[in-house]
Amino acid sequence: MSDEQLDLLKKKLVVSVKSRQKLERTYEQQFSTLTDFILRLSNVCKGIDIELDNKLGKLRTFLSKNTDIDKLSPLINELTELLKQHETRITLNLKQAQTALLGAGKKLQKVKGLPDNLRRELRSTLKGVEVPQDSIIHLLPSLEKLVDFYQEVLALKAELESNNTASNDSAGLDTDNLQKEVAAELLNILSNIAFSGNSAEKIDVIRNTLAQPVQAQTLVDSCVEIIRLVIESITEERQSAQNFLFSLNDALSSVHTAVSTSISGSKEISSSKQKINDKLKQELAGMSKEVAKATSLDGLKKEINRSIGDIVSALNQKEELEAEEHQLLIDSLSEMEVRLKDLEVEAEEYKKKLSEQRFKSLQDALTKLPNRASLDERMELEYRRWMRYNHDLCLAVADIDHFKKINDSLGHSVGDRVLQIVAQSLQKTLRETDYIARYGGEEFVLIFPESNLKSIEKRLNTIRQHIESIPFKFKHSDLKVTISMGVTQFKAIDQPQSAFDRADQALYEAKHAGRNKVIVKR
Repeated sequence: MSDEQLDLLKKKLVVSVKSRQKLERTYEQQFSTLTDFILRLSNVCKGIDIELDNKLGKLRTFLSKNTDIDKLSPLINELTELLKQHETRITLNLKQAQTALLGAGKKLQKVKGLPDNLRRELRSTLKGVEVPQDSIIHLLPSLEKLVDFYQEVLALKAELESNNTASNDSAGLDTDNLQKEVAAELLNILSNIAFSGNSAEKIDVIRNTLAQPVQAQTLVDSCVEIIRLVIESITEERQSAQNFLFSLNDALSSVHTAVSTSISGSKEISSSKQKINDKLKQELAGMSKEVAKATSLDGLKKEINRSIGDIVSALNQKEELEAEEHQLLIDSLSEMEVRLKDLEVEAEEYKKKLSEQRFKSLQDALTKLPNRASLDERMELEYRRWMRYNHDLCLAVADIDHFKKINDSLGHSVGDRVLQIVAQSLQKTLRETDYIARYGGEEFVLIFPESNLKSIEKRLNTIRQHIESIPFKFKHSDLKVTISMGVTQFKAIDQPQSAFDRADQALYEAKHAGRNKVIVKR
């Protein structure tokens, strides 16, 4: 090997050594950085779990002594298992925290007399809690809001108690408010239940009674009467269904009997016809034999005439049997036709009754608008059509302003009349393709297929102005009724509930902006 080659080899070796040294320094630096990061991270995790703290302490000791990484493998495996267990506990704790927050919020929702704005904010907060979260930290804002809600409710309760000068008066006031709330809730329930016949008349009497100031005993009696009428209605429907099933069973039994009789008669007639056929065969065979052994024409003629007479007689019997079989079949079919026609009439009546019941079950009894159940069906239908055809779809929530004040000052009968007039006015302003339903209380939901926000906002303002211009007159006094509305348009990421929540939030903003407004939420 020449000197030049040796010098070149030395240079390459030097470069290689330097590169390796640089690489080792880089690895050491990276290992040091990673070790420092693990040490800091393990310190942050202190206090979460005692066993985890101990294992992390050992890990910090090993890393500080620059222990060979291979010796750390058993400890790292133990830590990995502990972290998996801890992750499972965190997931369980997160679910428990969500459940506890939802439970606390729903208890708060049951408190009587909550202000409308607080109830809306609470409902919005609980919807946020229902969304799955990755960390319990994400629930802290909801927890803070819930604590604020409880503090606000406690403050309201304390204010109410301080305003009551005497416990008896306070108890009496609470009782009066409770009675009004129960009466209002009963009226709301009755508006969603359809009765017919005598039950409908009795329900109208109860509704008129509840529309006036009532005593506690009257409320109890009304509740009992409503329950009794509901049970009677259910019993009546069950009896009707049972009678129809009995009729169906009788009809099927009649058809079965007729078919069995027809089959049995046909078998007997078929047997008789078979005997006649056998007899005909014998006569024809006998004629052949007579012809073969005949010695004179007169004798042959006499035998053939006798055989022909027997054949004609057998054919007549066979014809009679066929006529009898045909008549038996006609009688059986006629009997089945009559019974099936009767059953068809009963089935049509029952089908019509079921159709009427379904219509009533989807109709609000007070306003004659579709009810909440109908809204759910229509919303799902329009949502599927929107997903399929990708056309514009808008949703609005409307609410009568100061409706509780109308009920409290003028009575529930006036409130019911206001609801009916507003419902009729809203319905008359809609297109055939639009949809409106009573959502509950004084709230209505409107669906506008193939309509964009700009055109709907203009239409809703026209509707709002129309409602405001209606001359309401009750008890010789004028009453001004207005409505607030929130509207939104479905977006690509929307589900029916998310679009509804956005429209409901827009309604909430309209209320806080002074009422009698239309607020658009995009």
